[in-house]
Amino acid sequence: MRKSSAFFLLLGIFSILLQGMSDPVYPSDKSIKDVIIIGNKRLPFDSIGADELKDIYQRKKTMWGNGQKISFALLDGGKTHEQFIRHYIQKTPAQYHRYWKKLVFSGRGIPPVSFRDENSLMAHVALTAGAIGYVSPETKLSGVKKIKIVEDSSITLEQKPSPIQDKAQASASDKANEKKSQTFFNSLFD
Repeated sequence: MRKSSAFFLLLGIFSILLQGMSDPVYPSDKSIKDVIIIGNKRLPFDSIGADELKDIYQRKKTMWGNGQKISFALLDGGKTHEQFIRHYIQKTPAQYHRYWKKLVFSGRGIPPVSFRDENSLMAHVALTAGAIGYVSPETKLSGVKKIKIVEDSSITLEQKPSPIQDKAQASASDKANEKKSQTFFNSLFD
């Protein structure tokens, strides 16, 4: 009887340890075609480094090169979300969720904005200054621009400014209209 109790105790401890182990991350395909990165049309660039994108979605980078606050959006789940997290964040969705739980419960972060469907995410990105998100290739883009991912992590936005960067400074009236749009959008989803 004593040996069987010890066996079940060890079995229980082993199963608890296995639950705490991280999920395997599957190797990512360098030519991912099932996810399109989108950004607000007023973002002063058309490409971004893969490492920089990862830093944004882990809230390690919170400001664009021009000083504008970064707002990133996530899907709640699904194939596109899973492929984005696995390829660009290099975690499983479960690992990414645990990462954010730790940040939130430690008081070092607030949960990212997430959406049930791609059209809602795209509307948020279109109406929010400095916003970035992702959708599937089947989604018809509207009010946003496609952002190219540069796999070379040594290139950053600060090193490679786009020619439209100087034109990206919005006037005061544009900023006021943008704020009204954000308020309207937030009231729709509250």
